[in-house]
Amino acid sequence: MAYLQWALFLLALMSCSSAPELYTTTAGAQNARAEPDSRPRRLEPLGEKQLQLLEHPERITGLLDDGAIAEDEIPNPHWQKNGCIACHATAEPVQPIKLREADPNRLCTNCHEQELVEAFIHPVGMAPPDDFMARMPDDFKNSLQEGDVSCITCHDLTIQCTQERFPERKINPLFFRGGPYQTRTKLCYNCHDPKMYERYNPHDQITDEGELITKQCFYCHNTYPDRHKVRSIDDVSFNLAEDLKKLCTGCHPWRPHPGGAWAGSKRGEGPDHLVVPPEKIRANMERLAERQHIILPLEPGTGRIFCATCHNPHERGVQYKPEADKGADGYKRLRRGAREICRNCHDL
Repeated sequence: MAYLQWALFLLALMSCSSAPELYTTTAGAQNARAEPDSRPRRLEPLGEKQLQLLEHPERITGLLDDGAIAEDEIPNPHWQKNGCIACHATAEPVQPIKLREADPNRLCTNCHEQELVEAFIHPVGMAPPDDFMARMPDDFKNSLQEGDVSCITCHDLTIQCTQERFPERKINPLFFRGGPYQTRTKLCYNCHDPKMYERYNPHDQITDEGELITKQCFYCHNTYPDRHKVRSIDDVSFNLAEDLKKLCTGCHPWRPHPGGAWAGSKRGEGPDHLVVPPEKIRANMERLAERQHIILPLEPGTGRIFCATCHNPHERGVQYKPEADKGADGYKRLRRGAREICRNCHDL
């Protein structure tokens, strides 16, 4: 059960995967809610009022709940010369180090909402499974608290505790242990097996030996198409009765498409192409398809342009008809090259 929980939390984390590693640190430590930025913002020195709050950090959440302070008034002690008092019993680091709390997680949740951390980042207080421990670098193992994951397992607080290391904030603002990382999930793979989180690819339809992987067909089709008899899209059936774009948009982000900057529109707000083509456009499609020896299928029943009109969802070799095979495994799976695809419909 614990392993499943770990997997679910990482999958939630990877849903925003590919986000840049260089996240901002803002004026409020609790602003983990803020949208990530590509560069860390300039930190202002802590003022007298902020230092007074940090003298009793355990009161911060109560003050916030009572409305005595606003969220943006929570001081950020990280990467600050005078921020030590947030975690240490003394304003200056001394040996032996004496923390305000024996449990580092409690120090973090003075400013960071525990519910936010548990819901969106990673659970603490969990013992890593044996296979995780086998992958885990020694630095991560040594940061476990009585064998359990804690905040400092992934965040190496010592990076931002000494002024000599402050320049590292530019490349590792969230002081990720072992960082900086090119992507946030690279941090996760210190413990998690990356092979367990590979995205399912329904376009992988041919084995290395050239055999058709028939089970892949059922991602889109509700019956196995007979490739010897299929002559057009009307000869196959789908899992959806209508709106075939939903077969694609579960994995591929969609908006009025193709995206990009268009005259008079914002970036990514191109015209909606997934419509029934006007008579002139349809005539162009039929003429160009015959001339270029390709197919430009329309959605059965509605006659609308849909994703597979321009993109070939099959792997090369699945379709027996040469014109149906074009574009498979090519650039963005376009049935014609990127420079020519628009000419299938438009006079340019």
